[in-house]
Amino acid sequence: MEVIITRSFLKDLKSKPKAVVLAVEALITQLETAKNLEQSGTDYRKMEGQKKGESYYRIRLGDWRVGVEYIHPKIIVIRILARGEVYKYFPPQ
Repeated sequence: MEVIITRSFLKDLKSKPKAVVLAVEALITQLETAKNLEQSGTDYRKMEGQKKGESYYRIRLGDWRVGVEYIHPKIIVIRILARGEVYKYFPPQ
């Protein structure tokens, strides 16, 4: 697949811990080598509340979620946000 990274994603990634950055790099490589999202081997889920024709997904990376838009054969990486227990160690700013 063709992976497109947005400016907002890069801005989010700058403030993340090094372990998260390395996990994201591995995820992007995994997405690039996959034929489609279903065969990528990632833990993904379609986001709720979408309008008809939208295709937004979130990909789980431990306590982090990567927001993507999937329009085959392109996947647009939009955001990375913390979820769950991670706030104990990295409080939001």
